Amino acid sequence: MAEPTSVYTLEDLLLRVAEEAGVAYYGASGQEKAHIPIDVYDLDKCLRVVNDGIKMFIGDAPPEGWRWRRRLMEVTFVPSISGVATAGTATSLTCGALAGTYADNYFNGYLIRIISGTGIGQTATITDYTSLTGKFDFSGELSGGSTPDTTTGFQICPSASVINADPARYLLSEDFGSYAGQITYKEDSNRGGIIEWTNETTIRQNRETVVVTGYPHLAAVRAYGTRRYELIVDPSPTAADTVVFPYNVGPDNLTVIVGTATAGSAISLTCGAIAGSYANDYFNGWILKIISGTGVEGTATVTDYVGATGVFSVVLSNGTTPTTTSIFYVEPANNKHPAGLEFDFAILSACLAQTELQFKIANVAYMEKYYKQDLPQAYKLNNRFAPTRLGIIGSGRGRTKERTWKNVTYN
Repeated sequence: MAEPTSVYTLEDLLLRVAEEAGVAYYGASGQEKAHIPIDVYDLDKCLRVVNDGIKMFIGDAPPEGWRWRRRLMEVTFVPSISGVATAGTATSLTCGALAGTYADNYFNGYLIRIISGTGIGQTATITDYTSLTGKFDFSGELSGGSTPDTTTGFQICPSASVINADPARYLLSEDFGSYAGQITYKEDSNRGGIIEWTNETTIRQNRETVVVTGYPHLAAVRAYGTRRYELIVDPSPTAADTVVFPYNVGPDNLTVIVGTATAGSAISLTCGAIAGSYANDYFNGWILKIISGTGVEGTATVTDYVGATGVFSVVLSNGTTPTTTSIFYVEPANNKHPAGLEFDFAILSACLAQTELQFKIANVAYMEKYYKQDLPQAYKLNNRFAPTRLGIIGSGRGRTKERTWKNVTYN
């Protein structure tokens, strides 16, 4: 189920911080409604305040921890589809044995990995699949430049979560912080019996000489890329079973980029000031919004970004064309604080407490309000997420125990 849309977004929190600190942006005339800062220094400081506020709230958890951080992860194994090429070119591979087995375009967008023969260890992204002949077309050459031939064995896992077309490796969600309990096969998906956590080194060593297939009985979590994690299992799965395990949410810093257009068209906005600062496609899927100037209040999802030139491919919702007066911000989709709607006021209070501290605002007492009012209320809300327990049945009375944490007394 989707999170309620009323959860405070980064824009909501930044705006409240900026207003309290006196650095909000009111348009070129100074008469527009308040917006987040467009000054790089002010925006950076407000971002730091918001993220520090969220971290403070997370760090001020009760002894049992925040229950909203405890979630359940499900990973469904995707057995690989493999074969040997019957023909190949610099940008394609044909497997006659697969002809007619899968529909046209079935493999489009997935990675193909060469596991034996010419091109072993190399990969390519499939751009087209022709069912009649079993032909895979690539977006370019194989990663190592080899041309597939009749010795080339390949492997494909039709899933966006599988890493490097390896059915033993799965990219975990962006909010994954650490696993918090036993990993098990999901009900009605337990043909593999018992699966246990182990060190990733053990699995890596097991796979160094030969990759064994079957029902996984070992699992490990290891770092993948920047601030992401993967699940790796052994043996390599041969069935589409599902495993589940509890995990703690590990929220990343919220972020936003603000700039002024240096050019625009009906389908694009250019910001020369950031040209060369971010890689191609870095902002793909992010939300761009015009906050002042031509196109104000127009929004769009970025469909492509060219790093060298700072060009965003966008079509604004209000049908306008950006110009050099268009001031915008761009942020990841669903750029909200991680705790959920129930903790909106506590998160905001923590951010304002940090505003008081870092902007040195006198006589506002936000820190006191946070610790004496909003944090205790958050503790009460946290207890509502606990499983219901039966009291004493029959004569006698149930008892509750008062506890004190962070100068807060609660039951």
